[in-house]
Amino acid sequence: MSASAFPPAAGRKLVFLHLPKTGGTTLHHHFSQAFAPEEICPERFSRLDRFTTEELGRFRYFSGHFNYEQLRMIPGPLFTVTVMRDPVERILSTYYFWKRHRPEYVERQRLAGPAAARSSGNLLDFLRNTTPEVLDAIDNTMSRYLAGHVNVAPDHSYRFSAAGAGIPMSELEIMHRASGNLMAMDVFGFTSNLVEVFTRVALVFGMKRTSSLVRLNTRGDVNELLEPTTEEPITPDIRAELNRLTSVDREIFRLGRLHWKLARR
Repeated sequence: MSASAFPPAAGRKLVFLHLPKTGGTTLHHHFSQAFAPEEICPERFSRLDRFTTEELGRFRYFSGHFNYEQLRMIPGPLFTVTVMRDPVERILSTYYFWKRHRPEYVERQRLAGPAAARSSGNLLDFLRNTTPEVLDAIDNTMSRYLAGHVNVAPDHSYRFSAAGAGIPMSELEIMHRASGNLMAMDVFGFTSNLVEVFTRVALVFGMKRTSSLVRLNTRGDVNELLEPTTEEPITPDIRAELNRLTSVDREIFRLGRLHWKLARR
């Protein structure tokens, strides 16, 4: 598809920072329909550094579980988009999605996160798991990805990765960076309003608009890779762990919702 097909975009590349388990698979699918295969960067996780700057410059659409700092690797100009989700719901979605992975698939693909979810005795055990893959997925994940390359240690302390070193970071610093980067996004929205997010992007890139989006990768999916599971009641201990793991995310989500409402007055 030629660049002239999207004059409102003014030559900008579409960059979707896909925060895990926020409904991003649905948006990615619909965004990608507007680009030719050779215009889409194939990297969907955090290895943009496997491409040279020249190679990255050839793509017009980027979508993946990137952190905000990694977006700086993409030669501009850029049009950036992200979606947030209620932090507690996001963790529960992660747990049940991982737990539903069939054991043979987990073993064959060596999937550390799903393996941890399946081996945990229950949700509470999973929330107290301190393996790197689990911590990265449940400990203030949205804020850390928005703040940049912020890693979490088994003791739940945070370090910002810069120039090969880990700089200690407080929750307040993460909140400051995450909120600033969120406000710098051209479009941000929520799992509950994916159609609006898509429409705002479609207006800029000349995409075909729609009144509804087919939801992909939902909790009810059952196929050769995913099996059904039973959801657990939220006990006081589970609620306490969920609150602890989302202390910053809940504030960023609240600020995002407040900004979104004020912008529509």
